[in-house]
Amino acid sequence: MGQNIKFSVKITEEDLYSFNIHHAYRGTQGIFSIIIFVLLIAVWIMRFAALSVIYRIAYPVVAVIFLLYIPLSLKGRVKLQMQQEVFKHPLTYELKEDGIWISSPTSEEAAELPWQYIYKIATWKNYLLIYSNRVNAYIIPVEDIKDIYQDMIAYIKTHVEDYKLQIK
Repeated sequence: MGQNIKFSVKITEEDLYSFNIHHAYRGTQGIFSIIIFVLLIAVWIMRFAALSVIYRIAYPVVAVIFLLYIPLSLKGRVKLQMQQEVFKHPLTYELKEDGIWISSPTSEEAAELPWQYIYKIATWKNYLLIYSNRVNAYIIPVEDIKDIYQDMIAYIKTHVEDYKLQIK
C-alpha cells in the first residue's frame, strides 16, 4: 500500500450543519434539552387542568424554546463559519505513509495529521469523518469520493489502529 491517495472535497453549509447537529445531540447539552422538553410537556399534560392560563401557555412555549435553541443557534453559527476563507475553497487531502496532508488554496503549506494522532475515523450517514480530537473532524462527503472510497478505507485500515475505526 505504498501508493498515496489524493482527492478534493468542498464542504457545504448543509454538510457542516448536519455534522454540528449530530455532535450537539450526542452531547450533554443536546440530551439535556430533549429531556427538559419531554419533562415540561409531560408536566403540562398531567397538570393541565390545575394550571392557570399563563402556565398553560408558558409550559409548551418554554418546552419549544428548549427544543429549538440548539438547531437555531447552530444554524447561525454554521452561517458564520461558512464565511471563513477555509470553507470557500475545496480542501485537498492526500493520504501518505506518514499521515494525512490537508491543503487549501488559501494556505501556503499543507497541514499534516500524522496517523498516530488521529483520534478516530468514523462513518456517519453519507460522511467519512476523520477526527483530530474528540470534537473536531474533517468532514468528507462519501459522494465526493465514491470512486476511491474502497481504496481509501483499505489504505486507512493499514495505517490506523482498529480501535480507532468506526467504519460501516
